[in-house]
Amino acid sequence: MKQPIESTVINAISSSIGIPEDAINADQSLEDLGMTSILAVQLSSRLQQQFGIADMDGMSTSNTIGEIVDYIESKAK
Repeated sequence: MKQPIESTVINAISSSIGIPEDAINADQSLEDLGMTSILAVQLSSRLQQQFGIADMDGMSTSNTIGEIVDYIESKAK
């Protein structure tokens, strides 16, 4: 079962690139999913707002969803 943060991240990615949530898993990178750098910046901004994190500068299209979730969890503590 997916954790709440992972589910929120996957939902945001799904909304951004139009891929069904069930086709996305934590081992995939944003690049593998076809996310462009512009969409990644928009996603980063959206996640910053949703989780109240001031800095998502380390996020890139090469990050896996699991890495993004780990980053958010580390900043949310």
